[in-house]
Amino acid sequence: MTEWCVVVMDKSDADRAKHGPKHIVGIKHLIDSGIVLSGGQINDESSPPKAVGSHIQIRADTKQDVIDLLRKDPFSQNGVWNVDEAIIYRLDCVYREKLDLTL
Repeated sequence: MTEWCVVVMDKSDADRAKHGPKHIVGIKHLIDSGIVLSGGQINDESSPPKAVGSHIQIRADTKQDVIDLLRKDPFSQNGVWNVDEAIIYRLDCVYREKLDLTL
């Protein structure tokens, strides 16, 4: 399998907070199964910061598999992510710090 680095921005009228809990439930399963390797919210530089998208590292066979995975996420299904314009590229990760996440 290949590692993929994904940057997917939110649509301008997105209600991320409303759909966040469903997104977290789904992403936890993908983390536990080794498909999602890391990820997080991308923020703008305002104060306080405003969410503008997501960064995710995904293990999948093909770029199309990554797109399919993104489209199944509640953020996609509820109009938060702009998957059509996601930046997706192969990643040869040489270092990853282990973080203790409580989801």
